[in-house]
Amino acid sequence: MEFWEQCWQRDKDRDFFAYAAPYYRLASPEIELFRQHNIRSVCDAGCGFGAYSLALASGGFAVTALDLSATAVEITGRVLARYGLGLAGHRTASVLDTGYPDGAFDGVVCFSVLDHMTVPDTQRALGELARITRPSGLLLLAFDAPDGDDLASEHDVLPDGSIRYANGMVLHPYDAASANRLLAGLRIIHRGTGPKGENVFIIEK
Repeated sequence: MEFWEQCWQRDKDRDFFAYAAPYYRLASPEIELFRQHNIRSVCDAGCGFGAYSLALASGGFAVTALDLSATAVEITGRVLARYGLGLAGHRTASVLDTGYPDGAFDGVVCFSVLDHMTVPDTQRALGELARITRPSGLLLLAFDAPDGDDLASEHDVLPDGSIRYANGMVLHPYDAASANRLLAGLRIIHRGTGPKGENVFIIEK
């Protein structure tokens, strides 16, 4: 938690409104699938600066923002407020232990978060995010693809293949094949590519 809070504290005065602007009323196959499956309440798990909270809230969904960093949650609130939107709820917590009851949400979005965890923690997080999704609800998951610069900075390689940088950040990139292996046994109803080349999946619980 300390690493991510420090990151958001350092960047809290950045112009996140400019970064978020393209997500206002975003049209995407994933958001359309959420509509088709009658998803209304959504937890943005690992909300960051609120890009997908904005996309969903401006699309008519009731969004709850969750992040390890209280500063990130606060920034998300400010981003939505710029558009006259609000959050249905917010919480500072880990995707490993959200504190929400079983089936609390129709859908969960977790965008470029699970690839900043070790594989065992990612598997635990998948279980937790599924737990807070109602039966027949949807989980939108996105994984950053490997990048040639991933190994450029000082780092250690952990037993599960994850990279731990000197500053404490963990990275475990997933290409399409390794993400499919991670999600084996789950009901994948959609595969796609995010705006930065992320591997995107929608799971039906």
